[in-house]
Amino acid sequence: MKQILRKFNRLSLPAKASLALVFSQLVQKGLSIITEPIYTRLLNTSEYGTVSLFLSWHEILVIFTSLCLSKGVFNNGMMDYKNDRDVFTLSLYTLSCISTIFIGIPVILFSTFIYNFMDLSIELILYMFILLFFEQTLALWTVRQRFEYKYMAVTVLTIVLTVLAPLSGIVGVLVSENKVFARIICEKNIFIISYIGVLILIIKKAKGKINLLYWKYALKFNIPLIPHYLSLHILNHMDRIQIAFVIGKSAAGIYSIAYSGAAAIKIFWQAINASLIPWTYEKCSKKDFKKLKDLTEILILGFGLLCVFFMFLAPEVMKILAPVSYHEGIYVIPSVVAGVYFSVMYYVFANIVYYYKKPKYVMIGSCCSAVINVILNAIFIPIFGYLAAGYTTMFAYGFQAFIDYYALRKVIGKDIYDKKFLLMTSSFVVFVAILLNYIYDKTFIRLGLVGAILLYTIYYFSKNKDIFSMFFQKK
Repeated sequence: MKQILRKFNRLSLPAKASLALVFSQLVQKGLSIITEPIYTRLLNTSEYGTVSLFLSWHEILVIFTSLCLSKGVFNNGMMDYKNDRDVFTLSLYTLSCISTIFIGIPVILFSTFIYNFMDLSIELILYMFILLFFEQTLALWTVRQRFEYKYMAVTVLTIVLTVLAPLSGIVGVLVSENKVFARIICEKNIFIISYIGVLILIIKKAKGKINLLYWKYALKFNIPLIPHYLSLHILNHMDRIQIAFVIGKSAAGIYSIAYSGAAAIKIFWQAINASLIPWTYEKCSKKDFKKLKDLTEILILGFGLLCVFFMFLAPEVMKILAPVSYHEGIYVIPSVVAGVYFSVMYYVFANIVYYYKKPKYVMIGSCCSAVINVILNAIFIPIFGYLAAGYTTMFAYGFQAFIDYYALRKVIGKDIYDKKFLLMTSSFVVFVAILLNYIYDKTFIRLGLVGAILLYTIYYFSKNKDIFSMFFQKK
C-alpha cells in the first residue's frame, strides 16, 4: 500500500485528478451494479420505466433551467477570471436560479397540459423543480474542483453520496406503497442536503457578492449553445421518452436498464476528460498540437477497445443488473456502446473548439444529429421496437462526430488528428457492434475474442507507454 501511495504521489496533478475521479466513479458504478439489480427486483418494468421517464425529462429540462452554466463557459471563466473565481461561481449559480423560476412559472400556470404531456404526476414534476433549483451548486463546485485538480473533496463527497443515496432509496421503496415516488424522493433528498451545504460554502467564499458582468459574459457565451446542449440531451434521453410513448413504460424500462448498463462505460472517459480539458487548453495555448494528437489518439483507441470489451460481456452485464424479464435488452447494449464511443468524439473535438471560443461551430453537428435521431426513432421504433433506438442513436452520434471533426478543422485551419486512424477505429467498433448480435449465444467464441482483444490492448499500451506517460509526468 505504501508503495502504491508513493507512486501516486509522483504523478502529475492531472494524472492524480483523473485516477481519483476514475476511482470515485468506479465506486459509484460498482454500487450501482449492486443497487440496480435490487431496484429491478423491487420495481416492475413499468415502475422502472416511470423512474427512467422522470430522469429523462429532468435531463432535458435542466438545459433550460441551468442554461448549462457548468459546461464550457465555466471552464473559460476559470481562465478569464482566475482571480475572482468565487464571485464568478456564485454569480452563475444565481443566474441559474432566476432561469429555474422563469421556467417554473409556466409549468404551474399550464399544469394540466404539461403533466399529461410529460406523463408524470404533479408531485413528481414539482419535486423535479426543487431539484433543478438547487442542483447547480454541486455542478459548479465540482467542475471548479476538477479544473483546479482538487480531487480529494470531490472524490470523498461523490463516494458518500453514492453510498447514502441508493441506500435511502431502497429503504424508501421497501416501506412505501408508492414505490416510484419513494425511490426518487428518498434518493434525491440526500443530494439536496449536499446541494444546500455546498451553496452555503459558495456564498461564504464569495462573501455574498454577485457580479452582473459575469451574467452578461455567461449568457453571451452560452445562449447560442442552448440548442446544442439540448440536442446532446435529446440524443441521450429522447429515445426512452419516444419508446414510452410508442410502446409503453415497460419497454422503456427494459431499454433503460440496458442503456444504463451500456452507458456506464462512459464514466472512464468523463473522468479522463475532466483533467484532459485543462491539459488540452495548455497545449492549445502553446500550439503544441503534436503532443495533443499523440496522447488523444491513444486515449481514443484505448476507449474504443474498452467499448468493444464491454460489448462482448453484455449477457453477463444484464444477468447482474436485472432479472430475466429484462434480459431481452442484451441486444440493445452493442449499438448503445458504439454510440457512446462516437459521443466521446464530441469531447475530443469540442474541447479545442471551446478553447478558441467558437462554440457555434459545434452546434451544427449536435442539432442535426438530434433531429435525425428523433426522426429515425419515429420511423423505426413502431416497426422494429425499442431495439431500433440503439441503432438510430449510434448512427446519430456517428453523424455528429463526422460534423464535429470538420468544425474543428474549420476553427484550426488544418487537420490535428489522423482521419484514417479515426475512421479505422470507428469502423472496427461499429463492425463488432453488428457482429455480436450473431454470436452472443456462442459463449466459447465470444470469450476467446475477449481474450484476444485484451492481449492486444496490453501490447498497444506497452508499445506506446512513452507517449501515454506525457499525461502522468509530474510537473
